[in-house]
Amino acid sequence: MLILLFFAFLAGLVTALSPCILPVLPLLLSAGIGQGKWRQYGIIAGLILSFTFFTLALTAIVHATGLSPNILRSIAIILIIFFGLTMIFPKLEQWFARITAPIARLGTQVQGAAEPSGSGFIGGFILGCALGLIWAPCAGPILAAITTLVATGSITFEVILMTLSYSTGTALPMFFIMYGGNKISISISAIAPYTELIRKLFGILMILGALAIAFHVDVLLQQVAIRYFPVVTIENNRLVKKELDLLQKKAGMQNLSPEPVLGSHAPDFVGIIEWINSPPLTIERLKGKVVLVDFWTYSCINCVRTLPYLKKWYETYKNNNFVIVGVHTPEFEFEKDPKNVEEAVTRFGITYPVALDSDYATWRNYHNQFWPAHYLIDQQGIIRDIHFGEGDYDKTENAIRSLVGLTPMEEHVEIVPHMILTPETYLGYERAQKYTSEIVLKHKETADYKYTAPLARNEIGISGSWFVSGEYIKSKSDNARLSINFLANRVYAVMAADEPSKVTLLLDNKSVPPEFYTKDMQADGSILVKESRMYDLLNLKETDSRHILTLQVPKNVSAYVFTFGSGKE
Repeated sequence: MLILLFFAFLAGLVTALSPCILPVLPLLLSAGIGQGKWRQYGIIAGLILSFTFFTLALTAIVHATGLSPNILRSIAIILIIFFGLTMIFPKLEQWFARITAPIARLGTQVQGAAEPSGSGFIGGFILGCALGLIWAPCAGPILAAITTLVATGSITFEVILMTLSYSTGTALPMFFIMYGGNKISISISAIAPYTELIRKLFGILMILGALAIAFHVDVLLQQVAIRYFPVVTIENNRLVKKELDLLQKKAGMQNLSPEPVLGSHAPDFVGIIEWINSPPLTIERLKGKVVLVDFWTYSCINCVRTLPYLKKWYETYKNNNFVIVGVHTPEFEFEKDPKNVEEAVTRFGITYPVALDSDYATWRNYHNQFWPAHYLIDQQGIIRDIHFGEGDYDKTENAIRSLVGLTPMEEHVEIVPHMILTPETYLGYERAQKYTSEIVLKHKETADYKYTAPLARNEIGISGSWFVSGEYIKSKSDNARLSINFLANRVYAVMAADEPSKVTLLLDNKSVPPEFYTKDMQADGSILVKESRMYDLLNLKETDSRHILTLQVPKNVSAYVFTFGSGKE
């Protein structure tokens, strides 16, 4: 446990020194300018306790009261704006000092300490509580494990200590930022005559910072910063992973097997909500067969590209006691709908068993982190091969042949694209990173957007009226446009529509030539969006080149993600 507390503290330190601190940095600098020698201590105490409390209890509070977490966040933002106003208007600060004086005197009586009234501790504490509620740190393995344990109601004394250690580590560099800023402001004699003016300017800065968070400008700032300042974690090591697994088991998390490695027993299928093409299966029931467990999701292009190989292997070796179990673990909310998965299974011609792992239970049981991921299991239930991502198909097939008693085939060298293609590009608010700087997304709101500057490499631009969700953007006008500057020869997009709708494509502001049409394109070059799935937008044959692709999107069509490929697919 001491190891986890130590790394939780270090993880907090690193988090506070990452780009994730940038949205609250103006607030910290402004807060440190406040009057009273105890103000910074109050802010840090409030931040630590608030962050710890709301991390552990917010889910329970929301469930018990029905209160939206957005309301609590709004209250915190209003408090920060209020403290900004107290820095601008001294009379407002004096009024606040008078109404908090009884609380300060009570603290003095309890502690038997010197009179702290007017020291700023109480005001700082309230401000720190507000900061602890609105700040969202970059999540590494430790904070992610805490979140998972809290979500499942597995809050133990160790989890509380670990959260407190993390928040303390986070608060320490914040304290030095405030303390240093305050010392500099009062030690430079040249600025002494302007102290009151500086104080008011920092009050304005605090208000602007709170408004930026209220309107989600902070997310845009993080997105820009992460491009230049990568997030550093010190938690990705086996020692921490082992301790986290032990903590999860001790906290009562069910169905968590040891991490699968070569030569270990395969974890079982747990928490499956439905089976397709098969009655419920278990690893025990499948003993005597060679089993390939494939973690996939139907709108993931990397997964879809592996399906021809999987289907071929199943048809070739199913009479040799070989079976594939496709564990469908959704990436998007619509992929949790069993009907959508059943339609995808039919559309792709999948005949082997598919397990719907919509609650990530089997995913967690395998400690999996990738789409696609393949675990090859022998007749005794022992894992003999593990492969993440695409490629190495010959090696996987030869491993299958070896286990079913057939001679290996000759392996072929796969051609790897020599150019770096545009990466998978998400459009929803939660994972959006590539929008042009002109576009500031408004979460859970419908707004008009327009970009004018040329798109840089791999950048996205939108025009027209759009509703922005955490996972997708949805057109709210028939003249909406979605553009991306890409490098690839294959382009795909996950889309959905309230009713069948035609999406028109333009390549470099011209109609797409017929030789670049795909199987999903109509005779006029449009894409008819009906079901929620991945659509094949563009096939530039075998030439990787950079272009601007524009989608003219009619009303009530949703777009989730662009993915790209190279070569024959």
